[in-house]
Order: sequence, then structure tokens, then C-alpha cells
Amino acid sequence: MIKLILKIPYILYQKTKLLNASDAYWERKLKGKTLALDGRQLNPRAQGLFNLQEQLAIPAAKWSKGLMRGGYRKSIELFDGPKAPVKNVEDINIELEGRTLGGRLYNDENLDTAGPCLLYFHGGGFVIGDLETHDGLCRKLALETGQSVLAVDYRLGPESRYPAAMEDALDCWRWLQTNGARHNIDAANMSVAGDSAGAALAILVAAMASKGDLGYLPIAAGLIYPPSPGIETTKSRELLGSEKILLTQELLDWFAGNFMTADARADDTYLGALSNAVSGKMPPSWILTCGFDPLRDDGVHVASKIRELGADVEFQEYEGLYHGFIGASALFPEVDQMVQGMSAFIRKQQAKAIENQAVTAAE
Repeated sequence: MIKLILKIPYILYQKTKLLNASDAYWERKLKGKTLALDGRQLNPRAQGLFNLQEQLAIPAAKWSKGLMRGGYRKSIELFDGPKAPVKNVEDINIELEGRTLGGRLYNDENLDTAGPCLLYFHGGGFVIGDLETHDGLCRKLALETGQSVLAVDYRLGPESRYPAAMEDALDCWRWLQTNGARHNIDAANMSVAGDSAGAALAILVAAMASKGDLGYLPIAAGLIYPPSPGIETTKSRELLGSEKILLTQELLDWFAGNFMTADARADDTYLGALSNAVSGKMPPSWILTCGFDPLRDDGVHVASKIRELGADVEFQEYEGLYHGFIGASALFPEVDQMVQGMSAFIRKQQAKAIENQAVTAAE
């Protein structure tokens, strides 16, 4: 504790530099000192952030759900920048069988009729993350998509282990089929998105909907560094799992230990959903991966599977960034670029869907 207190002036100085110093400053300061692997060079500001985090690192043996959740929220508070103003932000209850989930509904328009909606699932390894950690991102998505965004506070481990989060995601989509209109949401015009663990939930919703089990099909899917649950190891996991970056194999194992059970690993009801999806029924999908993410190759695999199922995929990689960068919009302009890219894709698919609906109605 004393050592940490002595480091406070340095930590505050480095935080100020991370937020305010130019890209040129970080390139000069860390020239030749940034992580380089597999033909990719880590963004110098990201390297500076990781160097600072190393000063605050706590051994894995001392990790707890409270510590990790609090640390995640604090990181967002420090580095995610000011929240964009959105006209209407409302906390709602999502009443499901035997449980009530929290939700947060965003819309920058004064709606008096039902319109399109993006259902969003936050990341955090199914153990951390909540409505607050992704509030800034969901505000940006509401502004950029021009439609409602509904964020879901699904159940987390270790309090609620697998398949609780999966059941929550599927039941939320079902709930919107009959309750969306009360919140000015058109169930026939919804898309689904998420980051990391949340992207896995978005994939699950899309895959199960493709089988006709959930009501209307999603118009589009937005997948930010999605995992592929059926994969045990990949080149990117082997290369990056032990590096000093935000997501490591040690952290992946901690998440899994707090969410999965031994029996669950043999159950592919939800984990293998993409393999059982119906060809021709998956939504067009926008997928982003990062060069310094152990799950980078997972995202490539997801993109390949969705293409095989007959859906259009728009895929890109931010080579110099890392898993979790979307919570640091004050540091990386790529966060806003990502929001703009995914939102443009969703708007395009929405316009196509409306045109197709009009043609069908005319026939």
C-alpha cells in the first residue's frame, strides 16, 4: 500500500499525458519500445496505457468479482471521455419469467410511433460490465444510428453461471416481440450488437432467430471483437495470451472460472449455436477485431462461419489496438470511427429492410 501511495504523483502525471499529449509525443517517447508481434505494432498511446496499468497491477491470486468490477468502472470513468447528450435516456424493467432485468433505453428523437431499435449487450467476460460501463458507447450509438438503443443488464457470474446470460439474451429478444411497442420499438425492425461476451450473446440471438425460435429476424448484427466459444486455441491466443495487454489468457481463464462449470463445457446448446444456425437466415454482420487481442482469430472464424451461412459480412481489423479499447474514447479516436462505421452499416441494412418490406406489401 505504501509503495502504491508513493506512486500516486507519477500515476496522475501519466494519466494527464495519456489524455492530453499528442500522438507525436507518444511516438517519440516510446519509439522502439512498443510491442510488435505478427507483423503488427501496438499503438504507442496504448503502450503507454499498458505501462501505467502495470504500475497498478494486482496479482491474479487477489482478484475478486468486486475488485474487477470496480476496476473496470474506474477505468471507464478515467478514460472514456465525456458522455454525449441524448434527449431521452430511460431506465426500464424487462420482466421475464422468474426474474426482472434492468435495461436502459436511449433515443435522441421524440417518438410517438414505434421505430427501429438496436438491442445491445455489454462485454466483460460474463462477469464484469454493466449499464454504466457502456453508457457512453450506447449514447454514441443512439446518436449515430438515429434509432433507439436498448442496453440490457443481463445476469453475470459467479452469482448466475452459464447459461444464465444466454437465456437472458434470448428472452429479451422474445420479450421485445410482445412488449417493444410499449416503448416505441418496432419488433420487425430490430438489430442486435455487442462487444466481446456481449458479441457472443448477439451471435446467439441471431443464430437462434435463424431457426424461427425467437420471432422476427434481426435486421443486422454488430460484433465488436467477438469470441468463438467452440475454439480451444488459435495462433493469436498463443501469441498474445501471455503479453502484458488488457486481455490475457490468465484473465480469460478467470472469466471462465467464474462463469462456466465443468458440465457446461460439454453443452453446445448455446456455445455451438452458430454451427447450428440456418443458412440464408443469418443477418448481415459488421465485425471488428483488434491486432493485439488474443481473440483476434476468433473474430476471423466468426466472420467465415457467417459468410458460409450466406450472410454479407463487413470485416475490419484495427491492427494497432487491443481488446477493450472501446472503453477509452478519450484516448483513441478509433472508438468514434468504430461507432460511425457500425452505425452506417446498420442504417444501410435498415434502409434495405424497409425497402424490401415495402415491395412485399405492394405485392
